[in-house]
Amino acid sequence: MKTRTLHSLKILAALGVLLQACSRQEERAEVAPEPGYLVVTDFLGKPVKVRQEVRHIGSLFAVASHLVAMFGEADRLVAIPQGNVRDFLFCEIYPEIRNARIVKGNNAINIEELAKKPRAEVFFINPEIACDEGQMRQLERFRTPVITLAYRNVEEQMAMVDLVGRVLGHEKEALDYSAYYREVIARISARVSGMPDGERKTVYHAINELLRTDQANTLSADWLAQVGVVNVALAGEAQGAFTISKNYLALEELLERNPDFILINGGDVYDYMERSPQLHNLKAWRNGNIRLLPLGITRWGHPYSIETPLAMLWTAKTVYPERFQDVDIEQETRAFYHRFFDYELSDIQLAKILSGRGYKEIKGSGR
Repeated sequence: MKTRTLHSLKILAALGVLLQACSRQEERAEVAPEPGYLVVTDFLGKPVKVRQEVRHIGSLFAVASHLVAMFGEADRLVAIPQGNVRDFLFCEIYPEIRNARIVKGNNAINIEELAKKPRAEVFFINPEIACDEGQMRQLERFRTPVITLAYRNVEEQMAMVDLVGRVLGHEKEALDYSAYYREVIARISARVSGMPDGERKTVYHAINELLRTDQANTLSADWLAQVGVVNVALAGEAQGAFTISKNYLALEELLERNPDFILINGGDVYDYMERSPQLHNLKAWRNGNIRLLPLGITRWGHPYSIETPLAMLWTAKTVYPERFQDVDIEQETRAFYHRFFDYELSDIQLAKILSGRGYKEIKGSGR
């Protein structure tokens, strides 16, 4: 109970910071369009004026880098976060990523690297940076447009892709991504909607660590709900507010909720469970239903993954194989990377992705 109370306080504190730091009146002032510029509205509702032809892009959010590359503009990235160079498949597909300067690591911005030429003509950031007054003051010194990206559900993720597509002049490609996303949602919904509650599987989603999991009003909570499972992590969770905190269960809570399936982002988490006899009484372990989510450009199903449609299909087939017998995950994966990244996966790369291991530098023990 104490753990849950402390967590709730952290959520409230994070939300308070978000509202205080990100709703200043001067940021909401109307921005007039000019020839050669466009005005977009970011996640925080802030209008931002940016060049119509951005030559140099500063990404301080790994997801933004993935999207820029997906739109065929990886060579425009001049600044990236440290996390992108730990995305091994991303760097295999886009080796030019390694030419960009690393300007963010350990949640801190490296101003010296950011100041080097060529300088970014737009910055894509996440809410954590937007709510950090010190880091925002550093960015404001460059007088460069700053666009905050975030999303709480599949619709907002598609809206974020559309926003980045508009900034980069790739509206058509962004619409194509959203069309595929909606097609996947419709395919799954046709098979799981109306399913009796007694047939719905209970699922626990471990995000990078065993006890870090979904919280309400987040992308991963939304896509799991649309797959038709019961997400045991959300028992007792309040709905509504967007937060920038992480959600952790106590080990006792996981053991008590005892889900049918445990889906894991990270092979080190599986290895930790294998070494922990107290976890082997879990129903999912006994039934062989501890499953590693695939790992490609991003960790499929992770709150910051752009491969969410694939995660949905993979999970639906994993949890409800009898309803998705005709879904060929290998074929879907090959088609996705060809369609959106213009890349033909080798057999070795495909096997590595679906194994959930090898395409990400893992930090920590998985606990």
